[in-house]
Amino acid sequence: MDLSDIAALVVSLLALVVSVFTALRQTTMMRHSNQLPVLVELFQEFRSTEWQRAEAYVLGRLRAEHDPEIGCSALPDEARIAVNKVIGYFSGFGYFVYKKMAAESLVVPLIGYRASRAWDAVEPFVRREREIRGSDDRYAGMFEDFVGRVRAHMPLHTSYGLRLKTLPVTPNQVRTEEKPQMP
Repeated sequence: MDLSDIAALVVSLLALVVSVFTALRQTTMMRHSNQLPVLVELFQEFRSTEWQRAEAYVLGRLRAEHDPEIGCSALPDEARIAVNKVIGYFSGFGYFVYKKMAAESLVVPLIGYRASRAWDAVEPFVRREREIRGSDDRYAGMFEDFVGRVRAHMPLHTSYGLRLKTLPVTPNQVRTEEKPQMP
């Protein structure tokens, strides 16, 4: 093998390495570009009045009004619909994160706190529902997995390298409607 053959082989190998690197990079970029529509759709649901009411019900009234011993399926309509909406919403995020369709580092800092809080409210109902069903379907399993990921990465700034700015406390200011009227 002469020097020109070796040079050609080296150039070919470099071209192959560059091609593989470029293909991997494009695949990663395509995966990330697919995340945006999924997240936008889920966040549109979050902004809906119906979802806000369901979350408020689950957080504020569910445990005060109902015994977790009945599980989720036997709840009265208002409670059952609210629970299903909240569980379904966070299960959706959990599924997308689990399947790597959405980056955990993107989703967890945005809604992790709310998911964790909602899990605390529904957990005894979910656990009882699993007992009642007596199956291995892991009712609300994606939601539980998502909350597990959230809690495993607290505090978020150390887990995800977030460097969020904090504003200084501003002195109490007189609100516009509280300002004295000039005569």
